Amino acid sequence: MTVAELIIRLNQAPPNAKVIVRGYENGYNDVIELKSLFVRPNQEANWYDGEYEKSETTDGIEAIEIYGENKISE
Repeated sequence: MTVAELIIRLNQAPPNAKVIVRGYENGYNDVIELKSLFVRPNQEANWYDGEYEKSETTDGIEAIEIYGENKISE
């Protein structure tokens, strides 16, 4: 999904709907921030790994990570 595709989908959602991400194992978390990074396909990913891995150089695919965490878990 691209940023443009996400904007289209979000524009169709109720404006007061909460934006959430999946929790580590169960449940959901609030979005804390958007992170800009570069990624590359992870050709050796296992089924439980992400399709992409972080690229330490800017020759990867430019991406935005929607990041969330459980702020009350400590």
